Amino acid sequence: MRDLRGFALAVALLLAALPWSVAEANSCNGGYYPSVKIGGEVATSKTYTLADLQAMTTSKLNVAFFSGSAGMDTYSFIGVPLLDLLNEAGIVTNPNQKNDILRKSLVITSSDCYQVVVAMAELLPTFSGQQVMVAFADGDGTLLPSSQGMARLVVPQDK
Repeated sequence: MRDLRGFALAVALLLAALPWSVAEANSCNGGYYPSVKIGGEVATSKTYTLADLQAMTTSKLNVAFFSGSAGMDTYSFIGVPLLDLLNEAGIVTNPNQKNDILRKSLVITSSDCYQVVVAMAELLPTFSGQQVMVAFADGDGTLLPSSQGMARLVVPQDK
């Protein structure tokens, strides 16, 4: 599981410039961040607050992963599939390039500037179809603690 706690979730397609201000990019202080931002090669850059995510169609995801010296941990999360957010922003593709969507990658940046890369093929139901989620609550519906941020990225099949 790619664990991005307290992440600003700045998502940029094709390693494009991150859609946040220079001041935010240089701070890297981590901790609570009040929104999820999606930009880069999308038709419309989007910013989602907790209320925005809660108003969307959510799903529950159970994951098991190794967590440092604690060994195997199992958690449940409630959130919005990342693909839903990307589809709402409108992923820009070249219709003249066969399977252009498969050439796309996401760079996801947390509030402490930790970054992960997710290939679009990992998200698409016609390929890997992983239910990568932007989670804002645990499986019981309790919001994530402020120490973990407003939201976190959950990738269920990562170890």
